[in-house]
Amino acid sequence: MSGGGFRTFASLSPIMEDLPSYTPEVLPGYDLTPATTCSPPSTRSSSPTFCLARARDHENYRYRSERMELDLGPRRWGTRLPAYGRFGQVEGTVKVRSFGHVERIVVRLIGKLHASHLVSHIPTLSQSQFIVNKEIELWSAKAPSASVAVGESQFPFSFTLDKEEVGDSEAGSMPPSTTIQLHRANARIAYAIRVDMYRRGLHMHEMIQTEILHLPRTVVRYSHPFIPESGNEKRPSITESEWNRAQLQRDSGEGFKVRLDSVCHKAPELLLPRDLRFPSGENIPFLLSIPGAHDLAPHVEIQLVRLSTVQTRAGAIQQAKVISGGRIHDHSQPGSTTSTTIHGTIGTGEAEKDVSWNFGTLLSISYEIRVALSFSARGSAWKLTQPIELTSHEWRGEQSGLIPSLGSDAAFRTAVNLINMNV
Repeated sequence: MSGGGFRTFASLSPIMEDLPSYTPEVLPGYDLTPATTCSPPSTRSSSPTFCLARARDHENYRYRSERMELDLGPRRWGTRLPAYGRFGQVEGTVKVRSFGHVERIVVRLIGKLHASHLVSHIPTLSQSQFIVNKEIELWSAKAPSASVAVGESQFPFSFTLDKEEVGDSEAGSMPPSTTIQLHRANARIAYAIRVDMYRRGLHMHEMIQTEILHLPRTVVRYSHPFIPESGNEKRPSITESEWNRAQLQRDSGEGFKVRLDSVCHKAPELLLPRDLRFPSGENIPFLLSIPGAHDLAPHVEIQLVRLSTVQTRAGAIQQAKVISGGRIHDHSQPGSTTSTTIHGTIGTGEAEKDVSWNFGTLLSISYEIRVALSFSARGSAWKLTQPIELTSHEWRGEQSGLIPSLGSDAAFRTAVNLINMNV
């Protein structure tokens, strides 16, 4: 200890550098990087000092301070930080080695959103909002059953990653751990487990905290529609119940909006699998039905576009990015010389990385298919924007839906993100 306002700091335990074991169930990973925070005993306005520590072994996620040890259980998924899927149970144990001058010990589940407006790549007008802030009191000196044991004591706890806490408004599912980086805005969502040991007088307030990863899967029962081949006499046409039809609108030169009377029954139609919900990382079929006879082959452009939206104090910032382009397989005329059907496929992005989700109006990732159809003749141009939803996985049973989405970008996070988030 040293003088100067009694600013004292706990020393961290030695680091054990064992390499992880490799099994078919465990992904390779070489270290764990939690954050241990040691706060001075002076006024609350003093900033805490962050100290990076490593887990003591590769079997469990264990983090130590001078008087406490946090154990979050086996390293089941091989990620650097503890990872949990939808409705995940965060179960752990806090081991206390000394109760000297301790008033109470509390463990918290914290989830936080941090968003900033960017000016010349510099974050400005930053804002933070709690997604969840749950607390469990593990021990209190005021409790009738409290006893200061000479030896070690262990306190189990459990949290469920189920619903967000958003004041008095209706709660929804917790958003995933994520980072969104746009040209004029950025946003991060992080979750943490934090253990606080409050001590009397000038004795140091001790804290352990580590980020945890919320990686929920989203699933869809994707039905692959049948597409007949040209000249197939047994089943010459599609089954209408398997498809969703949307009419293209005539391009007026002022974007996609046109008068309703300009969209007639002869407008081209885009056909997509009926529910408009698809697993990412797949190729989904589409049909483009063009009524009428045309001497020239139409020019078709079809794209999958991702829309990322961040609500900042300066307003909503949205950025569009083309994820994939459609591929035309054939032009067929199924039974009629007065119409043309174009068959193709379009990719749904990268598996587990391109996923639709939102956190109210503050953050959202959405997808849409944009179609442009034109002929060489002047005025023969049509456009359509069709929103779709992408999930991380195709449905493979109820249990698989509870496994973390380990292909997510956030699965590779380290605890340095916690310091940036200031959770």
